[in-house]
Amino acid sequence: MDGYGQLYFNDGDKYEGEFKNNLMEGYGIFYYNNGDKYEGEFKNDLMDGYGIFYCYHHGDKYEGEWKHDKREGYGLYYCYHHGNGYEGEWKNNKKEGYGIFYFPNGDRYEGEFKNDIYNGYGIFYSSLGFKYERYFKPCFSIKFLIFIYEIISFVYQLYLKRKITLFYIIILILCMLIN
Repeated sequence: MDGYGQLYFNDGDKYEGEFKNNLMEGYGIFYYNNGDKYEGEFKNDLMDGYGIFYCYHHGDKYEGEWKHDKREGYGLYYCYHHGNGYEGEWKNNKKEGYGIFYFPNGDRYEGEFKNDIYNGYGIFYSSLGFKYERYFKPCFSIKFLIFIYEIISFVYQLYLKRKITLFYIIILILCMLIN
């Protein structure tokens, strides 16, 4: 089949779009039986080129480059369920290269990623005004930065309530910086 058409799958999935040599090729929309949807470019029956993937169950959305059914190149990912997001480079469905990770509370990390985690030079910006700049080792994960943020937030709240002095804050931050 060549041209525009629709293809129905036994499991309830549906493709609507362009075909070439009986393959999904060009622009199309793929409807998954679970409610997910991909709208964008296809090549040889695979998501390839620019496209938008909507995850119905979690409300997630990825908009950007695809290659062989995987996120590859520049893209924006937003997780509505958790409220975080990522804008940057992808490789083989993982964060890879320069990117910005947005936390639900307004914090953000800008810097290098490798294999889906912080790896290389980066800056963590706290919504409270703190800035944490360093070379991150591969063991630094998003969970670790959230942990750092929670400690800083807790200490900052104590400082605002005058239950801790600036001297203790400096000591705690120095302890965090010394790995």
